[in-house]
Amino acid sequence: MKYLASVPLEIDKPLSASDPDVRSVSRLPGFKALEPVAGHAGRYTLTFEVEAGSRRDAIDASDELMVEYENVLNAYHPRRLTAVATEAI
Repeated sequence: MKYLASVPLEIDKPLSASDPDVRSVSRLPGFKALEPVAGHAGRYTLTFEVEAGSRRDAIDASDELMVEYENVLNAYHPRRLTAVATEAI
């Protein structure tokens, strides 16, 4: 079963489309979108997909994959504003 995960992030500096790390985010497994939040400079919503047999497994998989996204964006010092939200699609 597929699950959609999303998490709001705060970034220290604006993301640069010319940065290879930022471009590589879209190549990570399950990537759907990294969109700026209107009216909030430095805030983005990251959305990605995971496959799992249960909601609990999806939450675990989302948390593990989130670490990969944070590692790629490390130069921008990403900070999760809430826990990763996971829902079946």
